[in-house]
Amino acid sequence: MNEITYEEVQKFLLETEFDHMPGQIEISFPIIQRIHRRLQQGSSFSEIKLSGERIVDGHHRYICHQLLGMKSKTTIGGANSHKVEFVWGDVHLTDIDYDDEEARQRFEERYDKTIS
Repeated sequence: MNEITYEEVQKFLLETEFDHMPGQIEISFPIIQRIHRRLQQGSSFSEIKLSGERIVDGHHRYICHQLLGMKSKTTIGGANSHKVEFVWGDVHLTDIDYDDEEARQRFEERYDKTIS
């Protein structure tokens, strides 16, 4: 299993041509790390929600699928709440973990495989 680095994700965001546009300006690296690891372990996640070609839910999942060369399943979602139309080069990668301890625990129970 390959661990992803902050620098790899940052470079990927700047250099990759994505099929869908971002609907938010910031992405959490700790969440990227967890989803990236879980995808490599065989976990599957809910569909990426789009409004037109803009992501309204699932940025972290979408990026991780792209990093691993996997196709993301998509569905029509709600409207984008931002008036500004971001491009991937504008998206800031942050070390801030958006998930609190309760959310991290809930996701661990749901997605992390126990080794027996």
